[in-house]
Amino acid sequence: MPARKEYTAKFKEQAFRFVLEEIESDESCEHASDRFAPKPSVKARTLYNWYAPGPAHPAVAPDSIEEFLAQKAALLKENLELARANAVLQDAAALFGAALDRQEK
Repeated sequence: MPARKEYTAKFKEQAFRFVLEEIESDESCEHASDRFAPKPSVKARTLYNWYAPGPAHPAVAPDSIEEFLAQKAALLKENLELARANAVLQDAAALFGAALDRQEK
């Protein structure tokens, strides 16, 4: 049987924060752990178990993950709205710029 690896608390936190930053809004934490576990060279179940909701991990409140995901969804929505507004402003600038070019001729 291979020797059991010991990971520092800082490594665990950084690895799971990476998962939380890259998780899709409709993706479960377990699926995200499966997808990102190879990057820090950790087994997917190990990564998921580090911060799985439950009494085994009192350092991370179950609400904190949901709050984080809700905040991320809100920011993604705001980013989409800003991108749409930016496209409208660019179209308007192109339209007015073309009108000014015609007036100068």
